Amino acid sequence: MLVYSAEIRLFRRPERNSLLAARSTAPRSRIARRGALAAGVVLLSACLVGCESAKSQPATNGKVPAAAEQAAGMVPGAALVEPPDLNPATPGEQTVQLTAVQQEVMISGKKVMAETYNGSLVGPTLHAVPGQRVTLRLVNKLGTSTNLHFHGMHLSPDGNADNIFLSGKPGQTLTYQLDVPANQPPGTYWYHDHDMCPRSGQSMPGMTMAADQANGRCDGTESQVGAGLSGTIIVGDSRESLPPAYRGITAHTLALKDAQIKESSIVYPDGVLEPASPTVRLVNGQHQPTLTLAAGETQLWRIANEGYAIAYDLQLDGGSFTIVGQDGNPSAAPAQVNHLLLPPGGRFDVLVTAGAPGSTWLRTLAYSTGPTADNYPDTALMKVDVHQGDGAGPAGGPAGMTASPQIAGPLPGSLPDLSGEPVARSRSVVLNDDGGNNFYINGKQFDMKATFEEPATLGTVEEWTLTNTSGQNHPFHIHTAPFQVLSVNGVAQPPADYLDGVTVPHAVDGVAGKVVIRIRFADFTGKWMFHCHITGHEDNGMMGYVNVNAAGGAG
Repeated sequence: MLVYSAEIRLFRRPERNSLLAARSTAPRSRIARRGALAAGVVLLSACLVGCESAKSQPATNGKVPAAAEQAAGMVPGAALVEPPDLNPATPGEQTVQLTAVQQEVMISGKKVMAETYNGSLVGPTLHAVPGQRVTLRLVNKLGTSTNLHFHGMHLSPDGNADNIFLSGKPGQTLTYQLDVPANQPPGTYWYHDHDMCPRSGQSMPGMTMAADQANGRCDGTESQVGAGLSGTIIVGDSRESLPPAYRGITAHTLALKDAQIKESSIVYPDGVLEPASPTVRLVNGQHQPTLTLAAGETQLWRIANEGYAIAYDLQLDGGSFTIVGQDGNPSAAPAQVNHLLLPPGGRFDVLVTAGAPGSTWLRTLAYSTGPTADNYPDTALMKVDVHQGDGAGPAGGPAGMTASPQIAGPLPGSLPDLSGEPVARSRSVVLNDDGGNNFYINGKQFDMKATFEEPATLGTVEEWTLTNTSGQNHPFHIHTAPFQVLSVNGVAQPPADYLDGVTVPHAVDGVAGKVVIRIRFADFTGKWMFHCHITGHEDNGMMGYVNVNAAGGAG
């Protein structure tokens, strides 16, 4: 537990003197650098596939308005509303449909143009149970090509499963066949666009667009996720892994997104997204909603960072969080913590407990991603109201929230410790950038060739050392399976601390940040992708893959 607490401090409370240093003025977003000429080209190419409403094309000149100006017209304080459900949580084969469409949405009373799934700024929640087959049809009614990635799910990277090389042009329908493994851990996952060509009429580094797409528009992952294209996946019910006293408690989904609003739109096909610019932080697509608990009540909160780039350093004023799952994986050693760092794509299942009647806030604290990166302000996200309720509740103690429960582990479904496993191969992954819009893995931008000449072998365990020589954090994500974090900057991590994304700390005084992980290549051959999950970084080259072959032969 002491080691885990050290990790929490490392990730959540970095050294403020170095991290709050003046940020470089060089743009880091792939679209921040494009000028008026590029914007005009994009608008023209958009018309080639069917011009959209003029109000969906905000001007790119001038700064993004201040956050308070962007939030003008939003009414805070409304009751928290759960994201809509795409399907019920039932066993057996299911067929569901997502329609990607650009339309106006209401954000706490303010009309904003967005890209949506089924008309919702927070995509509808997909429910699945282990062992289930889900057929998902993605209907593309956008002016750009698009696709889906099922983030954190243990699905094949080939065929029509979790294959990000699929791309649906405007007007097309992609059909995904998702065979959820029987041993898929119960927990919180998410889905989002992961199209592989980020520039209109161009390819991302290392790729060549198909001829029939060359005259179309392809906004890429950053633009599409930033405009709203993401939603939650809940596999099973993680409450069933808890002690009996907590299996019937109320659960809430808290999907964290930010909306960078300009001229009543978060759709920027001509490109102005920049993580350093002011933005409005939202919970379930609402501005500062209110969640209500009874005094003494414990709830499960499924918290997911479903945005395109921005990190959250969460604090529940007056209370704490008990981590019972992270990145979809049940905890081997549930921890009671005061902060949760959610890099882009990060998720936590946590228990929280109300104190005496009163009010408090869930907030994201001031946070920096490095001396050459971005500084985010302290921002109130969600008001938490505690009322007396039907029971007696606590007789005294703090108003609002209080200490969360202590839970003994390991929880059912937690994954085995790999630290004693034989290692088939060790690999080095070096993350770096040029201070502008070019991002590298092992000195190269993304290439359609595998990042490593030597493939991985199905069924083996490998140890990877992730090194960050740049001045900004890079959240590293691997598709297809989670990995165990062994150490961060030389600090050993708890056994069986499994994630599908980890923040690789920036270099300090010339000393690179370093994370050591182990991963088991199980069940699926093919291209296992990995990349930085700041989507503008992956769009601009910080992505690669390792070929996974069957033992004794090709995949």
